[in-house]
Amino acid sequence: MICSSKPTKLNVLVFVLLVGVFVAANAFAADSDEANPLSIYKGENGTYLKGTFMGAMAYFQEGKSWFGESKQVLGRRVNQWWEGVLRPGIEGSYFSEAGEVYGRFDAVFANTSGTDAVNSNLSKGDISDMRTEDAYVGWRSGDLFPSLGKDFLDISFGRQTYTAGNGFLFQNESGNYNRRGAYWIYARSAANYAGIIRVKTGGFYSDLLYLKADDSPNTDTRAGGATVDYTFEKAGNVGGGVYYLKSDLDSRDKMYVYDARLSLNPFAPFEGLSALQPFKVEAEYVYEDPSHGYSSGKGWYVSGGYQFDVTWKPTLTYRYASFDKDYDPLFYGFSDWGYWYQGEITGEFVLANNNLNSHMVRLNFTPVEPISVNLFYYNFRLDDASAFGVDSKDWANEYNLIVDWSVNDHLSFSFVGAYADPDSGAKEYTGGNDGWTSGMVYGSLSF
Repeated sequence: MICSSKPTKLNVLVFVLLVGVFVAANAFAADSDEANPLSIYKGENGTYLKGTFMGAMAYFQEGKSWFGESKQVLGRRVNQWWEGVLRPGIEGSYFSEAGEVYGRFDAVFANTSGTDAVNSNLSKGDISDMRTEDAYVGWRSGDLFPSLGKDFLDISFGRQTYTAGNGFLFQNESGNYNRRGAYWIYARSAANYAGIIRVKTGGFYSDLLYLKADDSPNTDTRAGGATVDYTFEKAGNVGGGVYYLKSDLDSRDKMYVYDARLSLNPFAPFEGLSALQPFKVEAEYVYEDPSHGYSSGKGWYVSGGYQFDVTWKPTLTYRYASFDKDYDPLFYGFSDWGYWYQGEITGEFVLANNNLNSHMVRLNFTPVEPISVNLFYYNFRLDDASAFGVDSKDWANEYNLIVDWSVNDHLSFSFVGAYADPDSGAKEYTGGNDGWTSGMVYGSLSF
């Protein structure tokens, strides 16, 4: 069965609403650069109440998906599909001598028209769903503890997203499978419940957290623990965390997770080494100690990047990432292209961060101020071929071209072209040997 290339009426409605909101917003904002068309109330002390809105649409075109064998792998042929999201909400803060009380509530309406390249809707056809996303309240201490710094203490609870570092371990405690819709746009990330106590003073940051995931399918995974970070004045930061999990999945139940990470510009503090100051190194290591007789899992990466002081400000980055077959990627998420969905074909639709080793080379540059260009090369190898049911570890080479256009503070577009060339492991697994091409156009409007 070939997917229809036409958007559904729901996706047309999303598009019309996006255009309407954008036109209205520009009309309201014409008198002042600071005007917010969704503002409800704004007090002199910073107290405010405003509406929020995010709308997005994406169109995907695939060629020879699953290396020419999408019908064999997914049960139906995949050529193209549409995704649409509307996310209206309301948020506000009240400031007093006792600090700041804040909160947010919003809901996500998501639609997928056609079968996507991972068959996230389980062959149910066109799907739509509306669910509460953020629904939380919190309190920040403001200047209540002047010797410890502004907002030394921050306590929040409710439906919210918890992020640690760059999303290697925690950033998406939800899911977009089954009937939830808009798998790629990934508008849902909030835990079903999260209580977070944040402490910060000077360069020291620490979180105490407890959360219950809203993943799909539901695994009733709960996590509690502590995250600690320290930021140096110029050189970057180091951090880590210790967490304990309970879950209906035996492999996760009663599992301890240990995390250590760094993101440093090691030469930044030294003025005499100006040529080396743009060099940046990142690394993270996670060790998982499960119960019930399961083997321990390890996941880690290390990367180095350098921004050249020439026209277009090109930044060249190399990264090696490794995840053994017993590693559980938990709740990783998107913080930037390539982090942590590795490759717009392989990382989005085929392989998760498990039983996988990857080399990544990235070149980023800015030809004109509102446009950013990324070129990626990935080499993917399985960590344990037999655990994946194949004989060869060699999976694929992938190439991505990504162009981001920020029209203004509210409107942006992204254009993606990707090509994956299968190696012997992918050919054996899928039965196909064709190159997989993928194209995507994405537009987003937010307030």
